[in-house]
Amino acid sequence: MWRNTDTPRPAARPARTHSGHRPRITTGQRLAQALFDRAGPLARLARHGETQWASATFTGSRHTFVLRFESAEAVEAAEALTIAIGDADIAIQGALIAEITVTRFTQTLLPHPQAEIEVSALLLDQ
Repeated sequence: MWRNTDTPRPAARPARTHSGHRPRITTGQRLAQALFDRAGPLARLARHGETQWASATFTGSRHTFVLRFESAEAVEAAEALTIAIGDADIAIQGALIAEITVTRFTQTLLPHPQAEIEVSALLLDQ
């Protein structure tokens, strides 16, 4: 369950607009949902950045997520996510994850246990 009060979690199925159309869920929002499903309910989104990316043969986007964890139990979840992220089998509708890595992990124990993870991902359009 999404527990971030600062940034709303993308809904599984967006509400219809006044014209009757559902807003398009982006691949970045789908990736955020997948990360939070893996991270667990104690993760908080501190920041998400997205830049368009292209090579001679592919187009896509590069995403950076900063996740915060604030409790002893949450820090354990952060450590588990950090270990598992490279091996995680994450499928994103409409995109292929070409690369996903933890680029930064910081942890403090005093005065309160907390951790922050920066995840970088390259999504290729399908």
